[in-house]
Amino acid sequence: MFLAKLSEAPRRKPQNLAEARDFIRTVYSRVTRPETVGIEACVGRCLAADIVAPLDLPRFDVAAMDGYAVRSSDLGSRQVSLRIVAEIAAGHPWPQQLEQGEAARIFTGALIPAGADRVIPQEYCDRNGDRFSFSLPLPGKPHIRLRGEDVRAGQKVLAAGTKIGPNHLALLRALQIGSISVLRRLRVVLLSVGDELLEVTSASDEGRIADSNRPMLRTWLEAIGCEVDDLGIVPDSAETLLTQLVDAAATADLIVTSGGASVGPADFMTNLIGRRGHLEFWKLAMRPGKPAGLGDIDDCPILALPGNPMAAAVAFTLIGRRLIARLSGDMSQLPLSLSLPLLRPIRKAGSFTQVLAARLSNSECGTRIEVLEKQGSASLMALAGAEGLALLPEDQTMFRAGSQVEFVRF
Repeated sequence: MFLAKLSEAPRRKPQNLAEARDFIRTVYSRVTRPETVGIEACVGRCLAADIVAPLDLPRFDVAAMDGYAVRSSDLGSRQVSLRIVAEIAAGHPWPQQLEQGEAARIFTGALIPAGADRVIPQEYCDRNGDRFSFSLPLPGKPHIRLRGEDVRAGQKVLAAGTKIGPNHLALLRALQIGSISVLRRLRVVLLSVGDELLEVTSASDEGRIADSNRPMLRTWLEAIGCEVDDLGIVPDSAETLLTQLVDAAATADLIVTSGGASVGPADFMTNLIGRRGHLEFWKLAMRPGKPAGLGDIDDCPILALPGNPMAAAVAFTLIGRRLIARLSGDMSQLPLSLSLPLLRPIRKAGSFTQVLAARLSNSECGTRIEVLEKQGSASLMALAGAEGLALLPEDQTMFRAGSQVEFVRF
């Protein structure tokens, strides 16, 4: 696959999280191409082109309230009495024209008859047989939704890059648009590495563990609109792993791996990336998540995540989501990032970005970041208890209660 890089000039390798984020923003661009889909399959997809309205909305003048359609020229005296000549329901237009002294009983959404230019709400009227009366002056508007007052034919109603939701679907259906151009889904190959991993463990599998990272990553990838090819677990064999990566690179837009990215004797990932491509960065000044690496295999981007679950979640959220947003062209895939005060003071040791499992706490003082008591790169309880991540910057060590730091939602 073609690796969409904006620049191939020599670059200094990113050393920390801020540099890695900036690197991704400036180096990678969209690889997805447009495709046409029916609007029944467009929700969650990203528009590849502007949507221009083919018709007016409303398509014709309609009643905004239940009442009586009248001619303003008949409203000359203080007490008005008019003859009812028709009853008009939505979807059942009246083909005639109101003449002087005439009115039509009309219901919300019905086509305004020719000659009428106002609807008198029924609560202001007294009806007696085929006549009704009301007193002037009348409060309020004419209670008619005019043709094109919401949307004009030829108007741009949705911009390229918009992620289609149910609210957009309503507009598209009303405009009688049957299909639209969207960006195809990013094709991601996902795999885990490690002899210690099993799909399901039992009491006899001493020394081996269930692969918890891949289900988490697959669910996140699918939730943000990726098309995932899950290759399962690859054993700690450099040649087997290389074969899998090369095959994946031939069809994928991105490869995401979990495990095999550290410095142990069975951690082959970064060496293999160097053999078949280029390692853009590895071992950022960030904890947990330091062993995360980004590079390419045969020109296909590869994100190598740590094997520890909290570390994998940190690297995917802070680096992977940003990379996916750039490659897919859908910037709504970036996780929500907020600057919020800490609930309690925290001390940090070392010149690195400390990433902590956290949740949001609401009180009379407002919303604050509550760092969880349990932390650790391998802690599944910290991962399960967190709503997101608190980022303590590398150039500080002491953080008072109320200090503003970045909070990134999962």
